[in-house]
Amino acid sequence: MCALCSTAPMMNSERHSVVAAIGLRAATWIMAPSLLAFGLVGCQSTAPVTVPVDPEAAIERLNRPLTGDPAVLYRLRVSSSGGLRMSVLTSGEAGRLTVSEPFGAAVSLTSWSGSQQPTFFDLRKGCQIQATDLEQALGVAAMPLPQAVRLFVGRLPATEDDWVAPREDGRILVEGLRWAALVTVVADPWRAVLVEEISARGRGWRFELSDHHLSVPGFVRVENADGRWAELDLVRLEWSEGGELPPPPNLPLCGAEPE
Repeated sequence: MCALCSTAPMMNSERHSVVAAIGLRAATWIMAPSLLAFGLVGCQSTAPVTVPVDPEAAIERLNRPLTGDPAVLYRLRVSSSGGLRMSVLTSGEAGRLTVSEPFGAAVSLTSWSGSQQPTFFDLRKGCQIQATDLEQALGVAAMPLPQAVRLFVGRLPATEDDWVAPREDGRILVEGLRWAALVTVVADPWRAVLVEEISARGRGWRFELSDHHLSVPGFVRVENADGRWAELDLVRLEWSEGGELPPPPNLPLCGAEPE
């Protein structure tokens, strides 16, 4: 098994070493990881990409609840910049997404809890705004953050409030609040390889997923119709349970007059 794609829990010393590597010292694990300069050679699936004959079986397998709280580390490239790092830390229905520079300085943090509207913290400007998806953090508009996290860790991008249904063409429809998408999945093992927004405007955003280790994608490319894109290379995925998230920063609203 590829060590970089291991889903085994980290020991406490290993978790703290990830944090120390990017210069963030804290008692709890902070979401600005050091994404080591390793590749994912050996992690890609060798199963042929074919349209599944039984999308209902795919739904049964990929729409299961998460078995714990995932923490995911990525190398990040966007259309305007490269060499970035992104980390996702979750606890139940809450989560934190942090984007940092190559040497560890966090530039943004997005915080969410359940179906509440996420908050985006611009750590360079020292202020916060309301967010809805990945656009503020990555510069690309896409699905809501809780659904994106499920997709990143090998599930369908659907929470318990979303509608999931098989289609005759073998794809899976996921419909949430003010968004909908079609998911292409393949078997042996079941995994999502493409998610395309259903949009009245024509082509919307899309996720391309590849280099899977079982159902977990090792590479994710997010594209918008306007040409903006982001690419995520998986470095490590770990699972825990019952951990506490670090509190979000106390920052004023962006554009607010100082008191």
